[in-house]
Amino acid sequence: MTGRAADVPAPPPGVSSRIDAIQQRGTLRVAVLDEFPWLIKNPSAEAAPFHGPAWRLAEEYARRLGVKIETTPVTSEDKVSILVSGAVDVSIAPLLVTPEREAVADMIPYSASAHCVFGLADNPKVAAAARLDDLDQSAVTIGFIVGTPQGAWLQKRLVRAARDGVPGNLTDLATVEILAHRADVAPIDKFFFRDLQRKLPGLVSVPKDCLASEELPISIGMAIDKGQPAFLDWLRAVAASIKPDVDAEMAKTVQETVQAGP
Repeated sequence: MTGRAADVPAPPPGVSSRIDAIQQRGTLRVAVLDEFPWLIKNPSAEAAPFHGPAWRLAEEYARRLGVKIETTPVTSEDKVSILVSGAVDVSIAPLLVTPEREAVADMIPYSASAHCVFGLADNPKVAAAARLDDLDQSAVTIGFIVGTPQGAWLQKRLVRAARDGVPGNLTDLATVEILAHRADVAPIDKFFFRDLQRKLPGLVSVPKDCLASEELPISIGMAIDKGQPAFLDWLRAVAASIKPDVDAEMAKTVQETVQAGP
């Protein structure tokens, strides 16, 4: 734990009605969704229910407020909308920080990700590509979800490629387009490819080391309902004060998975 955490005390009573309610209740209510590498469910009942950088930050929030953590499972569909109901104080389910998200919730960025593309290993166009630029040709078709940052990025990144846009939401992948041979490659978060490859061993990424990609960096954060400026400022200040700890937890989680192998 960094010494700087002591520089961010909880606001005194009356400054934030949300913090007052949390301390009176004795619990920090958080929305959770198991998602590598930011928030990972622990298999052992004896350990904390989760680990990863999001959990490390939630633990610090609870420690500073002198309360326990109460978890509420959510899905990809309601991990932001649950905030409006007041059922949780913070959604620590990992969230891409996008303008659309920031329009409906206030974000606390604490991490980042990047992207690569994936395709079938037996596709000669994919097998021959060592880097993304090798796919920037008219013979290549890119699959993407219409209206997503990943889809918009890939169309600008591979301007010569043909397009195969399909409907979906922010968390969907154009995997069906790849498997049906309608597209050669599709974008994916670099931390998600390993799990997808385990499920579908016939897939490969470009670049080959997807985890090393720095393409399309996007911030990852947690969220609270709008209209809570004092609570938001405090959450962001604590996140900044223990950033080295959060970064170390992130690196440890990723490294453990790499060492575990496929």
